[in-house]
Amino acid sequence: MNKATDRSKKMRAMFGGVDPAELSKTSSPAPSMTTATKQRVSSGAIKSMRNTFSNVEKENEKLRQMMEEGSVAHELDTADLDPSFVADRMIVANDQDFETLKASISSSGQQVPILVRPHLEADGRYQIAFGHRRWRACKDLGIPVRGFIKELSDEALLIAQGQENHERKNLSFIETALFASRLARSFPQTVISKAIGKDATTVSKLLKLMNALPEEFVREIGPAPKIGRPRWEELAGHFTNGHLPDKFKARVDAVTISADFELSASDERFSAILTACKSAESNTVTTGSVATAAKSWLGNRQILIKDGPNALSIQIDARKDPELAAFLKKRLPDLMDEFRSEVLKEDV
Repeated sequence: MNKATDRSKKMRAMFGGVDPAELSKTSSPAPSMTTATKQRVSSGAIKSMRNTFSNVEKENEKLRQMMEEGSVAHELDTADLDPSFVADRMIVANDQDFETLKASISSSGQQVPILVRPHLEADGRYQIAFGHRRWRACKDLGIPVRGFIKELSDEALLIAQGQENHERKNLSFIETALFASRLARSFPQTVISKAIGKDATTVSKLLKLMNALPEEFVREIGPAPKIGRPRWEELAGHFTNGHLPDKFKARVDAVTISADFELSASDERFSAILTACKSAESNTVTTGSVATAAKSWLGNRQILIKDGPNALSIQIDARKDPELAAFLKKRLPDLMDEFRSEVLKEDV
């Protein structure tokens, strides 16, 4: 394959499978503009797009060249490896794609090495640039993981990590937004753009969204691969200063504590939460009539307590935690007797 064809394919991959030549056709100004203005605007937009791609491509090609200069993949003990210092993917339960990858490695071996660097703070350990899923699969299988070892700066590691996601299993929209948000804590926007392959405008939109949504809340939903930016922005619109108002929180907590929520795929979790918010929004209520809800934990046991103006309810998912439900049910008569004796001062 010649270099021109190879570059063309990379550019199509970079822009989501869209031919850059087609993009250049759609960048023409309105017909009312002069020919000279058209040429300036069109050439400027295309030049900017090409420069952005060229810079990212150079970084990626540099890393690939490093691996091809006589490097040999080493067999590494999975226990000696640590993940990247900035997480990108969310680890979810019942991940069928991951189970398929693990089965493939088990039957056919690891076909593609991962990339690691010597750990900057721990002798004898390595930090993963890309290949986290392959590392996890080999770890689960109890076998060494094959990988290239290269000296990488923090920026080079992040660029390799981001570009691998473009070329292999893409991050979902919210995983990309979360990755960008984590990078923004320590790196400038130029590095974020290179790492996730997005322009400055898109990066700004991702960061704005993540400023509205608590990270813990996002991780509770999961990667939601079928949910794009418009629906995430719709959900974020129910938040105020990073928090859900009481009328939304009560409905959302009631959804997230259920056993069905925990067993659902992340796309279904997102839909359930958005539906709960819309339902709360559609109900007209007077001030002070909304029950507040709070989650409490006893060890790893979760209880939902709803405290409203006219009722207090305590909810336990008996399917998820039958022992706790049975215990409280058994103790309820004793608690009632204690209440009558100590509070009502009645003879029991």
